[in-house]
Amino acid sequence: MLMDARQLNGAAVLETDVCTIGAGPAGLALASHLAGTGVDVLLLESGGPDGEDVASALNDGTVTGDAYAGLATTRSRGLSGTMRLWNTPVDGASGAKYVPLDAWDFAPVRATVPTGWPFDLAHLEPFYARALRLCGLGPAAWDAGAWRRERTPALADGPLVHRVYQFGAARRLAGPLLEQLTAAANARVCTYATACALTLANGRVTGLSVADPAGKRFEVRPRVVVLAGGAIENARLLLVSDPERRLPGHASIGTCFMEHPRDHALTLVPSSATFYDAASFYDRHRSADGTTIGGRLALADGVTSTLDVPNASVTLLPRLRSAGRPGGVPARALAWLRLLGRRRGTEGYGWSTARDPAALFEGFRLLINLEQRPDARNRIVLADAHDAFGVPRAALHWRWRADEHAALKRLRSLIARTLEASGFGRVHVADSRPDPNAHHHAGTTRMHADPAHGVTDADGRVHGVDNLYVAGASVFPTAGFANPTLTIVALALRLADHLATRR
Repeated sequence: MLMDARQLNGAAVLETDVCTIGAGPAGLALASHLAGTGVDVLLLESGGPDGEDVASALNDGTVTGDAYAGLATTRSRGLSGTMRLWNTPVDGASGAKYVPLDAWDFAPVRATVPTGWPFDLAHLEPFYARALRLCGLGPAAWDAGAWRRERTPALADGPLVHRVYQFGAARRLAGPLLEQLTAAANARVCTYATACALTLANGRVTGLSVADPAGKRFEVRPRVVVLAGGAIENARLLLVSDPERRLPGHASIGTCFMEHPRDHALTLVPSSATFYDAASFYDRHRSADGTTIGGRLALADGVTSTLDVPNASVTLLPRLRSAGRPGGVPARALAWLRLLGRRRGTEGYGWSTARDPAALFEGFRLLINLEQRPDARNRIVLADAHDAFGVPRAALHWRWRADEHAALKRLRSLIARTLEASGFGRVHVADSRPDPNAHHHAGTTRMHADPAHGVTDADGRVHGVDNLYVAGASVFPTAGFANPTLTIVALALRLADHLATRR
């Protein structure tokens, strides 16, 4: 059932088995699975069904440290959450790249806090398989050799290997889940309902204060609460609800905020015009079984630990040939290509459909998607300013530090040497800073068995609170380079199994 909190007029007390806060990938996947097991579910969403509406101003916050896009533009409120911000077109609709974490992402890395996941990749693989089906993707195959008829440029033996992303439209994930929830007799999806604070007593959540857009409050009394509002909002709500710092893991709440910086410092000038044909592997395309995939360069097993570099993935995106240079392309071709770029997204996918890529392009940008390792100094705290409901706003302190940049420079050199040794062409290296704005927030309620180093346990349960759980990337101890959605959905399904069993 779909509800509108504005129609409650602040007079209701809602009771439920499980109250999930946030209707993004984590909240939708978890609530839908639980509803299918017969659990009574209430899903609260701060925004509305058709966009952020009046809730968008609640995302405002402050940023200190290095330049960052901010807390408002990198988040979205409304049914489907941050899926509204996805900007990779797939089958004529907004979508995203999907990829799991690598096996070594679960192991400890050098950081300012103890790291490592409480389980390994093998434990999560069954949930990844279920997440692939839920997201409308293909098989659990990520090495290029697993896809039939894939032709890849030859790589010299060494640190780089060929792997793939899978591409999926947001509607293939959000649409069916919302339909299931709104049709289920034991599920309520309540829009325009902003969670303002949890009431904690005797190691349990006893109530939840919720506001409609006019500021009228109503109460939710759940048996179990799951925070699925994203890494910023999950941390903010925990900090607001524990002003006396009584939670065992309070000191870790908000720490280790991680992004996925994107580096544009490398450019490749191909050794010959024939390279463009082989490089079409790196463009988005249909595989033999109909799955939409795109090739990428990945780090081989052992490279991150041996060379002390962050995990990373490299995508080849074309650089337009200048029309003002000798051999430049006609203005008509440039206009067509720019139109193609506007239609197909900001990353430049679709270039290999051009009739003569060698005439249109003068090389490739090597887009490096980077891991940022956890650092306790990068954190979410409460600001002095308050939102329209009187709740302290979030404030982010974030820096790209000198040791991270040194590791990035080693990684750039490694990639450049390998591609040149493989005969791809000449790689030019700049020394620019990476762009931190992937909108992949993670780590602020990280899992760790010891509450001195984390906020939740291996099940996502908040230390010291029997019936409070967290879902989403905020529980990631490390984040790798990977787009987080597939792992978010896998963990949500894992938590849903746990809660259904607990019942």
